[in-house]
This record gives sequence, C-alpha cells and structure tokens, in this order.
Amino acid sequence: MQHLLKSRFFAICLGLGFIGLDQWVKVLALLHLDANSFKWGSGAAWVDLGLSLNPGAFLSLGAGLSPDVKQLVFILGVGVVVFWAAGWALARWKRALGKAAAVYLIALGGGSNLIDRAFRGGHVVDYLVLNLGHLHTGVFNLADMAIMGGAAVLVLEGFRKPRWA
Repeated sequence: MQHLLKSRFFAICLGLGFIGLDQWVKVLALLHLDANSFKWGSGAAWVDLGLSLNPGAFLSLGAGLSPDVKQLVFILGVGVVVFWAAGWALARWKRALGKAAAVYLIALGGGSNLIDRAFRGGHVVDYLVLNLGHLHTGVFNLADMAIMGGAAVLVLEGFRKPRWA
C-alpha cells in the first residue's frame, strides 16, 4: 500500500478523479439548486445547500474588479500558480509525501475552480454553507475544502520541529 501511495501515477489518477468529482457535484448544483435551497439539521447547527455563482476569490474578494483584470488575475495568474504547484508537488511526491500531498490538494482545488472560471463566465460554482448558532461560513465547494485542507496541513507542518540531518 505504501508503494502505491508514493506512485506519481496514482497521485495523478486521484487528482483527475477529484477534479471530475468536484465538477460533477457543481453540475448537480447548477441543475438542482438554481431555484431551490435545502437545509439539513436543527437547532443551532445546520448545513445549507444553495447555489451561488462567485465572481471573486475567497469570500468574493476581487468581485468588483474589471473583467479584463479578473481574467488576468483569476485565470492566467491562478493557472500559472496551479500548474507550478502541481508540478512541484509531483516532483517531490516520493520523498516528501505529506508536504507534496498538501500542495497537490491546493493545486487540485485551484485547478477545479479555474475550470469553473474558464467555462462558466468567470464564476465559481459554490453551494455549501455551514452554520453553528450565530456563526456561519461563507459559501464554498469541494474544491475550496481541498484548498483549505492542504493549507491547514502546511500550517501544521510549519509548527513541527525541524529535523536536522
């Protein structure tokens, strides 16, 4: 099993599978949540499913930028970063699996959201909101969870004691 996990081919297959799953869920959201919203849970904690087309980045940052600037930043800029990060992660996959997997998750999430921007009029399809009492998240998607998960692993990795060779 350890050998399989360290295989770059396996990582690429997992990555393509993740992007396929994220895009499929986004298509389902576009088809079924356009005029509907669903709420699961009761009391202080619940999950809302509702369609939101995000024209900006995290928490709609940059939504007010001109279309040309958004195109440059959110498609070209993000595309360069995504391809660099994926290449960096795959190049280090066998010798630094944890850090490489974290960067790969960020690249996959960014890549899937990049597909949205390129083929959905510059918007990212978001559909989830988590609520806990008066606290609630912004609207997000599966790709955003991959980005946040990868970032969390990198932050935690930064707190580990350095290993001196």
